Amino acid sequence: MRSLIAASLIATASLVALPLAAAPATAQIMAAQPVQDQVTLTLTAEDWVKTDTARVSLTVDAGGGNAGSARADVLKAAQAVSDKGEWRVVSFDRQQDAAGLDHWRAALEARLPEAQLGGLADRARQASRAGLQIRVEGVDFTPTLAEQEAVRTRLRETLYRRVTEEMKGLNAAFPGRDFRVGRVDFNAPVMSGGMRRAPVMAMAKMADAAPAEDGGLDVAQKATQTAHVTFSAYAPAAPAGR
Repeated sequence: MRSLIAASLIATASLVALPLAAAPATAQIMAAQPVQDQVTLTLTAEDWVKTDTARVSLTVDAGGGNAGSARADVLKAAQAVSDKGEWRVVSFDRQQDAAGLDHWRAALEARLPEAQLGGLADRARQASRAGLQIRVEGVDFTPTLAEQEAVRTRLRETLYRRVTEEMKGLNAAFPGRDFRVGRVDFNAPVMSGGMRRAPVMAMAKMADAAPAEDGGLDVAQKATQTAHVTFSAYAPAAPAGR
């Protein structure tokens, strides 16, 4: 019985020792993996986002009628201010006065070309009448999303070309190393400059003024794009015996 217990203990000890014996071989395999050298740099490009339209906001107050007829009157009134844009109703609220009569207030928006901005407030006053009042609430010169995305695409293409040029220069400086692009991280584009939104009073003066002969409301914003680039190459193998 004692001999069987001793044999079992010896077998267990041998099994536990097996991973310890294999550990040096595993360490040698891990040490044999190639080492990568890395070069990092930051590249920046800038371009201009240009727009020749503005987002115009209207408020229309209408009295009487039901929701359907009031909505039609509101859209017709906006078309009287300018028929060069697609007016969208962004809010439409019903109110009642002390006599129980319905009143409707609607907010509308449209992108209008520069030529339509001159005299905008005056046309709103002319289109107003008893029971239907139109006000120009704001003029926003922020470029459209499509215009901004087009510039962001151009900026990335510019940075990709610069990354390629930098990689060629790096491989020329270190012959035989064969550096490649390991990673490119883009920061969020930064927009600056240009007119964002005209204050109501300044906007009213501008909307009453005649447009310049050359469309002088041309507005642009500067977009800046930054990329963090990492170039990688396998380090040369150490000479044998070291």
